[in-house]
Amino acid sequence: MHVWRKASTGHRIIAELLGGLLMAATIFDVALAGELVDMQLVIAADVSTSMDAEEKALQQRGFVEAFRRPEIIEAIIAGRNGRIAVAYVEWGGDGERRLVIPWTTITSEMDSWLFSLKLEANLPATISRGTSISGMLSYADYLIRSSGYEATRSLINISGDGVNNKGRDVMPVRAGVLARGITINALPVVYGGLPGDEEEAISPENLLAYFRSEVIGGPDAFAEPVAAPEQYSPAIYRKLLREISNMSEIAAIGDKALHR
Repeated sequence: MHVWRKASTGHRIIAELLGGLLMAATIFDVALAGELVDMQLVIAADVSTSMDAEEKALQQRGFVEAFRRPEIIEAIIAGRNGRIAVAYVEWGGDGERRLVIPWTTITSEMDSWLFSLKLEANLPATISRGTSISGMLSYADYLIRSSGYEATRSLINISGDGVNNKGRDVMPVRAGVLARGITINALPVVYGGLPGDEEEAISPENLLAYFRSEVIGGPDAFAEPVAAPEQYSPAIYRKLLREISNMSEIAAIGDKALHR
């Protein structure tokens, strides 16, 4: 039986142990020159003013829980190199972002839990001045180009509850990212409308169509919508598993898999 299967009934103990290790150990976030990984992934979490505190907490919690899931850890280890690199960024308006977790290599259950604990300790920011998808894509592109990794695949996983309304137009920035072989996937938050002074109102259907036509792109690109607050965790889990596994059939996994 795999070690991560054995740990599934003792996550509280593991969390306590890893919490101590997280405080005592120095984690090196800078990649070794030419380090081989199966994927380098930028997670870009929308924390603009249109996202309230509960939504931002649910979003972050979804990623925390996903990196503790046995299926996610198994998918990471099952890759040709048995490792991925992840960076986590919060973003809002043009030039407004915060690098919460720099590039981190995940090669094991321990690494994945350490990443989740670092993220869990973060208090999501509130970043104003509108929504600049173009600015975030440009920054993610920079992070990937300067990472130091040798990656089989490079992906940007961007969430958002509104259209681009600050900074450059999305399409030319997106085109440049795609030309460098980077895939853009999206987690559009499509419920409840878009109240707020800085956001342009748009229907859930139109917002999903916008992300599909003007944001995502590249090999096997997809959008995984969040249609209700309780869907953050299952949607994020499905999205990450699909990205890490690079298997389109993962999209069919539902809540049954989440609660096994």
